Amino acid sequence: MVFAIAVVLVAVLLGNNPAALGQESQVPPPSAPPLPPLLIQAPFNEQEFAPYERKKKKGTASISGQAFMVTEGKDVKYQPGETVALVPETSYTREWFEKYVQKQGLCSFARSTDYKALSKDQIDCEIPQHYCWVFLGDKRLVPYVRITRTNPTGHFWFNKVLPGRYFIATVITWEARLELELPVAGGLAWAFVEVEPDEQVANVMVLR
Repeated sequence: MVFAIAVVLVAVLLGNNPAALGQESQVPPPSAPPLPPLLIQAPFNEQEFAPYERKKKKGTASISGQAFMVTEGKDVKYQPGETVALVPETSYTREWFEKYVQKQGLCSFARSTDYKALSKDQIDCEIPQHYCWVFLGDKRLVPYVRITRTNPTGHFWFNKVLPGRYFIATVITWEARLELELPVAGGLAWAFVEVEPDEQVANVMVLR
């Protein structure tokens, strides 16, 4: 059963591409510049995460889909080679998702490694995207979170997935109009999926 938390668009999955892009890897998420600490009040309850620990259980399901955004001009934007995270739903990850992923709107931003130099608008736009990777860099999540990368058309695949409920999150960016002094435009894209044992969940649309 698939719940896409976004506008429903028609997307056709292009099949199980064996190319390196789009396949799951052990590549860690990108590192983020120093920012204020991530604030999550929900406790990290290992019992909630236990059903998703891959070392103790072997998953038999699969999830595949496409990550993209649609601009105001109706252009479709992909992010080839971008990290896609498959995050189990628990009280801890749900608070992260609702606070730092779902509330962040589509916006334009300029990347910066100097947090103090950012304007308020840049901070409001950039922090949630960096916090996505700050959160996923938590070593406690390593046994439970899955990471893959998109292929040139934004498609991705997760195999041997354990049953349960998951958030899928990624960042999509593209060049904006220079006359607006916005060198990069984009934002976070996401979806929510629920998978049963041996189920093949396809055509998951990760968008906004």
